[in-house]
Order: sequence, then structure tokens, then C-alpha cells
Amino acid sequence: MAIQITDWGKIDWLDEEQDIFSIRGLKAGIVTLAVGAYQPRHRHYEEQVIYVIEGQALSILDGVESCLSAGSFFHWKAGVEHEIYNIGQEIFRHLLISNPEAEIPEETAFREKDSHPEVSPDLIYVAVEAIRTQFLETLHYGYAIFDSYGNLILQSQFYPDFCTDCCQPAQSPGACGCMRRIPLKECSEEKVFYCENGMEVFQYPILLGGTFMGYIQSGYIRHSSGQKGRIEDVYDSPESVVAGIKALIRRIVKAIRNYCEFEQFRRELTEKELHISTQEETQRILLKNLKDTQSAMTDLKINNHFLFNTLNSMASMALDEGSMPLYRSIVDLSKMFHYTLRTQASMVPLEKEMDYVKAYLQLQKLRYGEELEIRWRVEQEAMKITVPFNFLQPVVENAFVHGFDESVHKKIGIFVKKTDCDVEIRIVNSGTKLSEQKCKMINQGIKSNTSHGLSMLYQKLNAIYGNEFRFEIGTDRRGNPLFLICIPASDRDEKEGDRI
Repeated sequence: MAIQITDWGKIDWLDEEQDIFSIRGLKAGIVTLAVGAYQPRHRHYEEQVIYVIEGQALSILDGVESCLSAGSFFHWKAGVEHEIYNIGQEIFRHLLISNPEAEIPEETAFREKDSHPEVSPDLIYVAVEAIRTQFLETLHYGYAIFDSYGNLILQSQFYPDFCTDCCQPAQSPGACGCMRRIPLKECSEEKVFYCENGMEVFQYPILLGGTFMGYIQSGYIRHSSGQKGRIEDVYDSPESVVAGIKALIRRIVKAIRNYCEFEQFRRELTEKELHISTQEETQRILLKNLKDTQSAMTDLKINNHFLFNTLNSMASMALDEGSMPLYRSIVDLSKMFHYTLRTQASMVPLEKEMDYVKAYLQLQKLRYGEELEIRWRVEQEAMKITVPFNFLQPVVENAFVHGFDESVHKKIGIFVKKTDCDVEIRIVNSGTKLSEQKCKMINQGIKSNTSHGLSMLYQKLNAIYGNEFRFEIGTDRRGNPLFLICIPASDRDEKEGDRI
């Protein structure tokens, strides 16, 4: 039995070899708080089950108070914030069983980057962006992910109060002393180090097939068992927390590596598909796709007839009842369906695209009212330029899906101008501010040829214009997200059937 002494009490850790606790990854110990002792507010990196052995205490879990008394069982999920006060006249003891998850084996082989030239360095950017919203942004813990050159890819917004007071990492991404650029060889294996203020940091490499892709840092804790000295007013983390943090880092590393492997395989498959050996195979695939498309278009035409008739009936009813806002909304919706379902051209005048975007924004205006402010600055000479069908509205919609905060006033601006050779379209919104690293990560994801909406749009423009276009996200002078689209201003006449 190992004993861990902390500022707030002690933990008698039970031997992992005992049969009752032989499940891999399980940690168990008896926690003791003296009379009047207080276990400060802390976050759980792992699930915990406790059984109260003796005494009485007040537990505050995510702001909710409850009483802990002898004989009670409790289950606390990972991610909660917790603190305990011993309010009894005797010591408070409980059995703690935590599950920081089974150890996830990590690659240990390390080679120089040049030994695996087939592994693209942008894979890690694609992977981080892919798992960001569904996984990484749900973690209310501090972490920072770097590429193989030490450039920051993504940083959490959640750091301990001590880190925030000392370094303000959320306001200065990548600028904290512990996030310094580390020599390549020092990043190739798991390590523990202390920042200049004494917090313990864990660093894990991200390896793919032996190639070093980058590394992740997390922890930012005080851990008296492994640290010399003392940091005042910082929670003294028990061993179970250390195990939970390490397990969490391994989960993130595994998720990134798995997606890199998937993306690498997908790219290799795409390359093979682009080199189909015989023209017969290519022709067979094209004929099958043509038949499928013709069948789908036939179904759409049948459904469209009913759809437009229904919308016309609804518009008439709105007029009869004197509801002009409803009438205008139905008309806007009808325009959008008409444009997307009846237009068969691959290239259309920019004016048509702008009308479609205006109809979409009018529907958003019905939803948000005065909370949505729309600005237009469009040069009319650009309106006759032919552009790809339905390439603009998905970019505008992105602001409502990923950019705007529901609680703030929303602003969106669309600015179009024509130069001698190009049409430049800028779409700016007042959504979440983006750092330079964040913009870089998003642009890497856009160019990654995945199923993401903006990535598909990029591939569409690339198929039409080759290298003669720009499609990227950045920020304006105020730090607002700004999409820039530059496409050639073609003055050539389109063949009949290629435009509407």
C-alpha cells in the first residue's frame, strides 16, 4: 500500500496486484480528510465511484451541494468540478475507485521525417480539424497540439486559474513559456517537465508509421508526489488525476493518429481511382453515374411539381390573410427551390447567384429580425460574369452554422468588385474571432479533399479553375472572420445549355 500525502489530506492507494482491483487501468484508494479539512475545487479527468466509510462531509459537484455520510455510494462523471468540506466532528474517510481507462499502447519507434516522405505534414492539421468539434472542443481541460516544427495547431480555451493568472494562455495562444518550441529529438518520446512557475506538464508525441507528426501537451497541475517545492493556493492533485490526464492525452493522440491513417488511406485510394488503367472501365463508371443521375433528376421533376404548387397555394393563403412577412418568406423559399432544383447549368451569371444568396438571407432575417444586420457593396459590372452554380450560398451559410453566437448581434457583409482579370468576393461576419493558427488549420482542412462542405466547394472551384483561383479564410482589420474568393473574370460566351 502506497501513501500519498497532500495539502488537504492523504490517500492510501491499494496495491494494484490485489485480485479485487486487478482490472487493467483501475485505481483504488482510501481518502482521509481531517476534522475541518477542505479538499479544494478540482476537475475530474476520470470517472470515480466512492463509498463513504466514516464521517460526514459536504460535497459541491458542479455547483450542486449534497451531503456525504457513512454507507453512501456516489458516482461522479469525468469532466465535473468538485470540492469537499469535512463538516463532521471526526475524520472523513471514503473509498475512491477511479477508472482513467485502460492504457492505450503508443508507438515508440521514431525516425526522421525524410525517411517517410509519403506521409504529408498537413495530415495532422486535417486530423485535428476533423475531430475538433466532435471531440476536442467538448473537453474542458487544458491542452495544446503542435506540428512537427513546433507550430501551434490548436489550443484549449480551458486552463487552471493559476495558469490563467500567470500566463493568460487563452489570450495569447502558444505564447506561454511551457509551449516553447522544443527541439525535434526532445519531442520523440513521452516526457514530463515543469513550467517556469512550477506546474507539471505532460508531453506526448504523435507518430504515424514511425514518422513524427507533432506532439501534444496537457496536465498543467500541481502534483506534490512528483514535484519539489510548493505552489500556494493550487490544488494538490492525487495519483488518480495524473493517471486520468495521461489516459486522456493518449485518447487524443490515438484519435489524431487514427484519422491520419484514414486520411492517408483515402488519399492513396483517390490516387488509384485517378489512374484507372483502361478506358473501358472509365466509360463503364461514367455511364452508370449518368444513369443514376438521370433517374434522380426524373424523381426530382416529379416532386418539384407538387412542391411548387404547394408553395404557390401557401403564398395565396398568406395574401388572403394579410400576412405580408409570411408571404415574402414563402416567395423567398420558392425562389431558392426554383434556383437549386430547376437550374441545370454548371455556370451561371453572378447576378443569379447573388439573388439566391439574398433570398437565403431574407429567410435568416425573418428568423433573427433586428438581431441580424446585412451589408452589401456590389459592383454591377461584376454581375454578368459567369461563375460556378451554387458556390456562394454555402459560404454565407457557414457563418450561421459555425460562426455566430446566438446571444450577440449578428453582422454579415458581402462585398464584390471586378478587376481587370478577376472577380473578388469578400464575405465577413461578426462571429467567433479567429487566430492566425486557427485560420491556418481551417484552410488546411478546406484543401484536404474531405467530405466537409467547404472542402467540397474548394474541389469544385479547383476542377473548374485549376490554380487560377483563391478560396481561403482569414480575418479583417478588426479580427472578424473573412472569406476571400477570387475567380477569373471570364468574358467568353458560354455555349447554349451551359448557362441560364
